[in-house]
Amino acid sequence: MQRIHFFLFLAVIVLVAGCADYPPIEQTETFNIDRSVQFSLSNLTPINKDTFVATGTIDTNAYVDSLSGSYLLKTAQVGRISLISSDPTFTLDQLGVIHILIGADTVAMDSLPQGTVDTNFTLTGIDITKYMRNTSFPATLACNLQSVPKTGVILNCGMTIIYTANVRP
Repeated sequence: MQRIHFFLFLAVIVLVAGCADYPPIEQTETFNIDRSVQFSLSNLTPINKDTFVATGTIDTNAYVDSLSGSYLLKTAQVGRISLISSDPTFTLDQLGVIHILIGADTVAMDSLPQGTVDTNFTLTGIDITKYMRNTSFPATLACNLQSVPKTGVILNCGMTIIYTANVRP
């Protein structure tokens, strides 16, 4: 009988020692935050100008509200994007083919924009985490401007970013 107790005791010790080396399971959370940038087009912009640059700001308190922090981000990608013209007479087909970049990475494109609101972008699904860790990010609207607006136009680019992050300890 003592022999059985010894082997059971030995099996428990081996099991506990074997499990002690496994790292704890990380707790992650997925959340969405809406971001926006505005691209300005002047009525003095030359036709065929192909790049407009804007800077988007990031309120890092939004990460805290989601029980995380910018240093805990694991992934970030654009889940939805829209482009809206502030002038109803300036339609987006006047931009030609549209590419929207964050940093150097193309996150969305549309080859047939129509009307003053465009939500038909093809998303690339590229990971943009490296740009989302700071308090601002560079955004670029690349297009082939077909005609100049009569007055200045603001193109508001709204995007929903889907984040995965570790939960703050």
